[in-house]
Amino acid sequence: MSLIIEWRFRPDSDTVLIVDDEKVVRLAIPADAMVLSKMLTDPGDLSLWEGGKLLEAIDRNPASWGELVISRSEEGQILTMDPELFWNGIYEWFRSRGIDYDLYLKLARKM
Repeated sequence: MSLIIEWRFRPDSDTVLIVDDEKVVRLAIPADAMVLSKMLTDPGDLSLWEGGKLLEAIDRNPASWGELVISRSEEGQILTMDPELFWNGIYEWFRSRGIDYDLYLKLARKM
């Protein structure tokens, strides 16, 4: 079973989803700068991601989590991206705070 990772946007929250090849949400993680940085730079093995919440049946549909910002395959390829939502999200989570989205990856490599 292959997995993809998605960043979804709703006006009240952003979420990172791990979705299987049947388009069923396996894990939903509340987005923060660290989670988004990992998703955007080096997501690694998607089956090892944790920290999400238990999902109800209605939450298994990716579209119920809001608009799709970007999705990536397990190998890292960008599958889908909404450029306007993506750059708005980058501004909101990173640029407005004066940091780059890959800052956390750079810090982890120094440790």
